[in-house]
Amino acid sequence: CNLSSINLMKFVREDGELDVAAFKAACRTMITAQEIIVPNSSYPTKSIEKNSHDYRPLGLGYANLGALLMSRGLPYDSDEGRAYAGAITAVMTGEAYAQSARIARDHGGPFAGYEKNREPFLRVMRKHRDAVAEIQAKHVPGDLSAAARQAWDEAVELGEDFGFRNAQATVLAPTGTIGFMMD
Repeated sequence: CNLSSINLMKFVREDGELDVAAFKAACRTMITAQEIIVPNSSYPTKSIEKNSHDYRPLGLGYANLGALLMSRGLPYDSDEGRAYAGAITAVMTGEAYAQSARIARDHGGPFAGYEKNREPFLRVMRKHRDAVAEIQAKHVPGDLSAAARQAWDEAVELGEDFGFRNAQATVLAPTGTIGFMMD
């Protein structure tokens, strides 16, 4: 899939809090941009090209989670750190799939293999939505927690109505090398 990582530190406001609205907008913009390049990319083999066109897998992710947690004074291995990371991941992934469903609605329908996979796909999306309730909201700013729930509610609702343009929308890839480009 085509990979893209959002630098989380670019969304930290002067007060130290995450700009949730800007982060959500960036997720939607990046999914749209990645979707646009699917037919315009070159692929190493014909079978990868066919799969990419049929299933339209994307790989939106983020970088600098460690820096973000450190800036908040949250250890990785803590309930607070895991809850914060879970909420950010839920927002990014929920927004990505909601945008994928909007693109399916407005620009070409769902990916080619969607109909034969519709029920299992929606079952997985509902499991993701339900898992948001397991994020310990007491450790997460209210706007971030609410955004995670809203993103997944929209993703499931839109997906049930229109399907999804992309069989995969997100991936948390190692970002060590591109981290140097992101300072």
